[in-house]
Amino acid sequence: MSLNAQDRAVLTTLLPSGAPRDLPFGIFDAGFEAFHEDFTRTAGLPLRFGFGAALFAAAWLAPLLVGLLPPITWYDRPNRERVLSAMAGSRFYVLRQAMLVLKAVSCFGYGADTAVRDAVGFPMQHDDPRAAAESSKLKA
Repeated sequence: MSLNAQDRAVLTTLLPSGAPRDLPFGIFDAGFEAFHEDFTRTAGLPLRFGFGAALFAAAWLAPLLVGLLPPITWYDRPNRERVLSAMAGSRFYVLRQAMLVLKAVSCFGYGADTAVRDAVGFPMQHDDPRAAAESSKLKA
């Protein structure tokens, strides 16, 4: 299942390109499409369903929390940020939890990119091909 325009608007609002200067990569710059394809094939059904429901709620229900008509794609980035902040702080428990699922899965995909991990200073993993290349240089 591919991401539609509403899903992309929600995810781009969560992790836009160049928002912090130290980290110029946005969620789609970090290869989220490939992660999402793998996620839809391998993740458990409850997490897949929760992520899809969270994207739907963010695009179609959350604008109503701030008095805007859905979908979220009709609005500019500041309004989309306001909509997602309202969802995160909603008095409805289900909407708050949906936002947490949305953030968690987005961060799983974002953090899977090696350029993002390098930019934040995360150490190389033992199974990173670059680590094997560096260790073979040291042995030579």
